[in-house]
Amino acid sequence: MRWPTLLVARRGRVRLRGVRTLKSTVAAVTAYIVALPLSDNPRPVLAPLTALLVVQLTLYDTVRRGLLRVASVVLGVLVAAALSTVVPLTWWSLGLAVAVSLVIGRLFRLGDDIAEVPISAMLILAVGGTDTAVTGRIYETAIGAVVGVVIGALVAPPLYVRPASGAVQGVARAAAEVLRRVAAEVRQEYTVEQADAWLDAARGVGQDILRADRALATAETSLRYNPRAISRPHAASSLRSGLDALERATVSLRGVCRVLADLVKGPGEETVYGADVREALSDLLADVADAVAAYGDLVGSEVDGPAPEDERLRGALAAAWSDRHRLAGLLRQHDRLARDEWLLHGQLASQLDQLLRDVDGEARAELRRTWPAREPVLRPALRRPMQTARDRIRRPPA
Repeated sequence: MRWPTLLVARRGRVRLRGVRTLKSTVAAVTAYIVALPLSDNPRPVLAPLTALLVVQLTLYDTVRRGLLRVASVVLGVLVAAALSTVVPLTWWSLGLAVAVSLVIGRLFRLGDDIAEVPISAMLILAVGGTDTAVTGRIYETAIGAVVGVVIGALVAPPLYVRPASGAVQGVARAAAEVLRRVAAEVRQEYTVEQADAWLDAARGVGQDILRADRALATAETSLRYNPRAISRPHAASSLRSGLDALERATVSLRGVCRVLADLVKGPGEETVYGADVREALSDLLADVADAVAAYGDLVGSEVDGPAPEDERLRGALAAAWSDRHRLAGLLRQHDRLARDEWLLHGQLASQLDQLLRDVDGEARAELRRTWPAREPVLRPALRRPMQTARDRIRRPPA
């Protein structure tokens, strides 16, 4: 028999499996113990049930789920209490309670907890809407929600920054791999099939971007309300700006591959560049690949390391710009600008320039200096009205 491993080693860190299971169990048991002396019900199972449902993947989701759960129960109880004083429990009064509860739940945008409103209403109607049933259900739900939030905050609230950082670096590695492939194959007279394969590979990096965006969204949620986020004040800003830059670089990469594909399919005299241009372009793309990979590592070091590591990026960019100037000189030779392909030459140079600017180390360093000392707790949509209110309060009377 093979026993499941509880300790998992990954990237030099040892993590304990089953933390969320442990948190849910502790929250349910604690909620039951707390509810026993506070509830008139000798078996207040609603409290541990609520705590079990409240504990979510991140602390923000736990707080949000707890508030929605309490609001759903309170609304359902109020609907039932109002109807029980007017009509007895019949098939049509039950239907009325369900319909009204669902409408109210939708008006309050309760989401996945909308079903709790009619459930609470039906349970209260079933016991005749007594005060004991009404207050007991509200108390037990509130106790379970509070206990779930407290346990979620105290017992290892998770941070999903490292998976997001790895996903962003994965985008950089995928883009660099495409660049190295093009750099290796462009030295020879490539074919239409090769150029189309480059373009497909460049488009495929978009899937890595989507995966990284989902991982980053989870990381940003895990940072909200999380006391452990104090140790990573710039994690969200670093990863989001890094992913945005790599996404722009991927667009430029597709542009480069598109120009090379259009050139080999064109009717002009030079369906592929000469050996001198291909060699310079190959060297440039190889250096750009190093720069893109180094940019991903730099973003990772901003999050995981003690200090940003940008020396490798600076060296790769310096070599790339040197190759870029050499390529520009070659494209102006042998009467290339006088031919019909001059537009493709300009597009190629423009896309390469934009790609290098997207992963520029100096711009990255300047961006780091603009980050605040601490990440804002409130979203911008909430901060603006509060700042406006503060400005009005502080404004001297006219």
